[in-house]
Amino acid sequence: MTLDASALVLCAGTMANTRLVDRIEPTAAAGFGGLSVFTTDISEADALGTSISEIRSRIEDAGLSVAEVDPLSKWFPSAVGGDGDGLLGSTEAEILGIASDINARSITAVVFATSPPSQNELIESFAGLCERAAVYELQVHLEFIPFTPVRTLLDALTIVAAADRPNGGIMLDAWHLCRSGGSAKDVELAARRIFGVQLDDASDGAEDDPVAETMHRRLLPGEGVAGVPEIIRALRKGGSTAPLGVEVFSDTLAALEPGEVAKRAYRAVSECVAKSR
Repeated sequence: MTLDASALVLCAGTMANTRLVDRIEPTAAAGFGGLSVFTTDISEADALGTSISEIRSRIEDAGLSVAEVDPLSKWFPSAVGGDGDGLLGSTEAEILGIASDINARSITAVVFATSPPSQNELIESFAGLCERAAVYELQVHLEFIPFTPVRTLLDALTIVAAADRPNGGIMLDAWHLCRSGGSAKDVELAARRIFGVQLDDASDGAEDDPVAETMHRRLLPGEGVAGVPEIIRALRKGGSTAPLGVEVFSDTLAALEPGEVAKRAYRAVSECVAKSR
């Protein structure tokens, strides 16, 4: 089962406090065609006795596909990541194995380092990662994040274009675009390289601590100043065929039942899609 541009995806971060097996039914019931998976979702399920093959069966039986598995941090020599625990702890081999076993469309790569890696290091490493992922028929998305060395959409585009691998693209997050000073015009120019999309929104005025804001107080698409309908319009005008995901890390949403979270997320992104036409 594949995901195309008409599909809507519920990303793991929107229900980060809910176990993966408990996200499947609400995601499908709300109308989404796919979901994303954190590497920690798989390790937590395994610890509770649920195998990855069972998870895959449950997802497919619900009529869903896996858009991406994320994040991978340890993919370039100077990378910083955990040693086996937490979101940044998985190795390349582990995340490629998970993505293959769960029949995912792609993996997402992020850049965390104690000192900024050289552009050549990132270009060469990204090209190599794409080649190894291609063996598993996986795409690789490079995600730009305002408080990392790959800060902007242009930063990511420069690396991805130079690496020039057919399965290598960009993960576009609307909150990251907004807080890094990007625009819908930037999205249109980079659209053919944008293979993954995470829609959310940002309040009017950035907080002093961007990490705390992005992990706890994102808004649903259409509730803030990121211009989500304009972003969707730019993606399609520029030629991106990526499915649209919703990734809203929010303490407010986390207090609700999973079914209610999924319904609100679906309604919000659907309204933004309608406004983008």
